[in-house]
Amino acid sequence: MSVLTFDSARDDARRRRLLWAMPAGLYVLGSTAGEGGPYNLMTHSLAVQVATEPCVVAVAVEAAARTHALLEASGVATLSVLRRDQRALVRRFVKPVNDVALDGDGRLASLGGVPVGLAPSGAPHLLDAAGCLDLAVIEHVVFTSHTLFCCEVTGAAVAAEVLEGTASERVVDVLRMEDTKMSYGG
Repeated sequence: MSVLTFDSARDDARRRRLLWAMPAGLYVLGSTAGEGGPYNLMTHSLAVQVATEPCVVAVAVEAAARTHALLEASGVATLSVLRRDQRALVRRFVKPVNDVALDGDGRLASLGGVPVGLAPSGAPHLLDAAGCLDLAVIEHVVFTSHTLFCCEVTGAAVAAEVLEGTASERVVDVLRMEDTKMSYGG
């Protein structure tokens, strides 16, 4: 049995190694400034459910990120939960999305070349995902590098294949940080 000894929190290499070893999902966070956009999708790993009544998910977003400004402007977002086979998709959204395509009726059709829809809140989400949560900001905590947005889950969409089969078969194999060579997304 090993004995743990604590070093200074300033021991960056040890701290990073342990923090990177903590399990984390890898998602796509959708945001908008409001009706008509602008819109953005961002690779995101800093998300966790923090309450059940009401159902609240917290997302930490870097202060300098485009998504941060959009969340502050509209107070809404989506969190697309990805399947493990969508590993390559998250690399498309590590930088702000500038490629926005509209359909023939002027509605949002894709971001970064990936088909999207709009959740009831008006925030964009990936059409091909395991599922998606529609979120409304109810509280936020500002830190130096990030803001923690606490969001009530106002809606959820789940892919048909996730709902098929028996209860024990309804577990989707979701993308996690360790499935990629990424160490941060948010």
